[in-house]
Amino acid sequence: FPLTVAHMAQAKEIAVVGLLLLVLYAAAATASNLPVVDIITGYGYPAQVSTATTPDGYNLVMIRIPHGVKNSGPRKGVVLVQHGLTDSANGFCLNSPSESLPFILADAGYDVWLGNNRGNGYSMSNTRYPTDSSQFWDFSFDQMAQYDLPTQLQHVRRATGAAKVSYIGHSQGTIQAFAGFSNQTTASNVNIFIALAPVAWVYHERAVIIRILSKLDTGPILELLGDREFYLPSALHKLLPDACVVDPSACNFLLDFILGPSHNLNVSRLPFYANYEPNPTSVINMIHWSQMTLNNNFQKFDYGRQGNMQHYGQPTPPQYNLGQVTLPVALFTGTNDYLADPQDVAQLKAALPRGNPVFELNES
Repeated sequence: FPLTVAHMAQAKEIAVVGLLLLVLYAAAATASNLPVVDIITGYGYPAQVSTATTPDGYNLVMIRIPHGVKNSGPRKGVVLVQHGLTDSANGFCLNSPSESLPFILADAGYDVWLGNNRGNGYSMSNTRYPTDSSQFWDFSFDQMAQYDLPTQLQHVRRATGAAKVSYIGHSQGTIQAFAGFSNQTTASNVNIFIALAPVAWVYHERAVIIRILSKLDTGPILELLGDREFYLPSALHKLLPDACVVDPSACNFLLDFILGPSHNLNVSRLPFYANYEPNPTSVINMIHWSQMTLNNNFQKFDYGRQGNMQHYGQPTPPQYNLGQVTLPVALFTGTNDYLADPQDVAQLKAALPRGNPVFELNES
């Protein structure tokens, strides 16, 4: 029969989905340590490494830039910068010092700390479970909010003597904070929460990989991907920089299906970025993100009716309450953000208590 434009479009869609599922099926390789310290010191900045251990045993690797290369005056404050989904401390340091937030803050007189959530390629050990165990990877952003966030904040305060810390989160670094700062004890460590690409609701998100996962039930996803690490296969990760050199559009495609399309991107640096991005997380965490695209709720992980009764004592997951996030919040949003869709950001703003956000900047 003659092929129509509709047939060809459908075939292309099937081919793309097939490719992504093939990549997902192979997404179980182990990530190696990534040299963010070498990047930082290569620009002439000091870098210090320490470890903060959570109550459930995860050893979180923290990177400190105690001062800049352009300042010698008194410290202005202490800042914790937290990365997004499938990212690590690397992501903030991949541009030049004049274009990378940690270096800009350090040169402005701030003591800068870069956090690394559990299982992100840096924070890859636990005092109770081996890294290759299902117990190690049994987490989502719920545990990042409950354990990683307060552990890192308290570690920074102890190391610096600061009464309070300024918190800057990007993407997943915001969703764990919106969840975590509803706890007033955690929020008491912070004087301001600056949310870059803020996320709480994701009902309208358009990132391809999360949309694909949302079409599957938890059981088939676990059967396909396992119950442990979610990571692009090592071979693909090693080939990605070369792919960027040969065909930047192919490189962009591989990154876009996780993060959505990039705007205002320095394409000439794509091969360099691809050496350090993306980074691992857990399959459970990716399932949690995909679950929230199916309902218009900002809620904890859904284990199913029976599992929810066991974990929460109720048939449905508890909802996070943004009305309890009373510390000052500043929002930096973009109209083309596939993960922090403007409609979802509007719902987030409406859920914050009166007086928040204290500042908002939207870039088109």
